[in-house]
Amino acid sequence: MQVAIKWPVSSGSVDGMPSDIVDGVSAPESAEALTVRAARYLEILCSVSPDRRPGSAGNDQAVALVASVVEASGWHVDLPEFDCLDWDTDGGEAMIGGATIGLTPGPYGLGVEAVGPVRILRTREELTQADLAGSVAVLAGELASEPLTPKAFPFYGSDEHAEIIRLLEAGGPEAVIAVTGKYPELCGALDPFPMIEDGDFEIPAASVRPGDAGPLLDSEGEVAAVEIRSRRILSRARNVIATRGPQSPRLTVIAHIDTKPGTPGAVDNATGVVALLLLAELLDPARRPDLPIGVELLAVNGEDHYAAPGELAWLAANALEDVALAINIDGAGYRRGKSAYSIYNVDGAAAEHVQSVFDGRDDFVHGPDWYQSDHAIFAMRGRPALAITTEFVQEMLGELFHSAADTPDQVDIDLVVGIAQALEALIVTWPGLYGGPGAPMRSLSGLD
Repeated sequence: MQVAIKWPVSSGSVDGMPSDIVDGVSAPESAEALTVRAARYLEILCSVSPDRRPGSAGNDQAVALVASVVEASGWHVDLPEFDCLDWDTDGGEAMIGGATIGLTPGPYGLGVEAVGPVRILRTREELTQADLAGSVAVLAGELASEPLTPKAFPFYGSDEHAEIIRLLEAGGPEAVIAVTGKYPELCGALDPFPMIEDGDFEIPAASVRPGDAGPLLDSEGEVAAVEIRSRRILSRARNVIATRGPQSPRLTVIAHIDTKPGTPGAVDNATGVVALLLLAELLDPARRPDLPIGVELLAVNGEDHYAAPGELAWLAANALEDVALAINIDGAGYRRGKSAYSIYNVDGAAAEHVQSVFDGRDDFVHGPDWYQSDHAIFAMRGRPALAITTEFVQEMLGELFHSAADTPDQVDIDLVVGIAQALEALIVTWPGLYGGPGAPMRSLSGLD
C-alpha cells in the first residue's frame, strides 16, 4: 500500500491521509483499541515509498503522518526543516576475465563507469605504498574488516579510519571495491556490509561478499570494468517536535523516524515511532490535562543517516541541560523476548522511579548498556538518559536491522503498546517538579 501524503501539514489533516487516521484520533479507552491503532500506524510507516530515508518522498509521508496524529492529539507541533543528502541506486557490476560480479553500491556514494587495473590491498601498509591512480582498488582482509566512520560524522571519529580515507582519496582510483561480510554491531543484517557509507567520500565505492569476489582477488594487475549506478540528490527533511507545558526542565521522548535505504524499517524504527504516537494520544490534554513536568516528543530524522542531520538540527536549537531525562526508543517490539530498558547517569528519586515503573511490568527486563542510538548523545555527555529496545538486541541486529527482512511480521505489537503505557505511567507520576525530588506536583493546565 502506498499512502499519498503531501505538505503542508495543518489543522491535524494531510491531503491523502487515510480517513481512519486523523479523524479517528482520540484517547483510546482500552489496550485493544491501542493495539488496533498501533498496527495501523505500523502498516503505514512500513509501506511508504521508496522507504523512510531522509529527504525521500517516503520520509515526507512518514513525517506528515506523525505530525498529523500528534497535532490531532492536542500537542503543539513544530516541523523544523534542514538540508540533507538523499541518494538512490540501481546496483552495480564489475567485469573481469569474462566474469560478471554483482556489486552493492556504498550508500550515499557516487556512480561511475570506469576501466582500470585491479590493485588488491589487504593492509594499511600496502595502501600506503600502492600506486592507485586510475585503478580499481580492491580492499580485502584486515583493511576491509570494519566500516569506516564517515568523514563528517559528528559524534565520534577514528584517526585510523580518517587516514585510510585520506590515502584512498589521495591515491585517485577510479573505484573502490571492498570485500566484506557482516558487521552486525554497526551494519545490522547487511551482507555485504558497506565499508564506505559516506556522502562526502569522493571515490565511487561498493562492496562484494567474499564468496563472490574470487575473480577479483585472483586478478591483480588485470583490467576490470566497473559500473556503479548511483546518484546523490540534494534534498531537505524535517524533524517532528511536539510539546506540552514548560520546556525547562522537560522529559524528551525520542524515536528516529528514518531508515537506511532499502528497508521497511519495522523494528528499526517504525515501532519506536508508533510508541511515540500512542504516547501522544495517551497524554492528550483532554485525557491528561495535568502533567507534573513538561514533555517533548521528538521524531528525529537522521539516526540511520551517515551525517545525522536531524540530530544536529535539534542540537543546534536546544540545550541538553533543559532535558531532565532523554528517553530513546529504538529497535523495540521485536517478536522474540520482552522489551528491555537501560539507564545512564540517572540517580536518586528519578532512578528509583524509572526502575519502579519498568521492573513492575511483566513485559520488560533490565537490559545491558548499549550506545548505538540517539540516547548516546545524552549519555556520552553525562546527561540522564533512558533507552528502550528489545531483550534480544544482538539477535535482532544480526537478522533484521538495516535490511529488507525488517518487516511488520517481525513485530509483537503488544510490546509496542506496552512501551507507550509504561511511558505514560512514568511521565504522569514523575517525582518532584522543578524544585527537585519531593516538590509538590504542579498543574500544567493552560500552559500548553
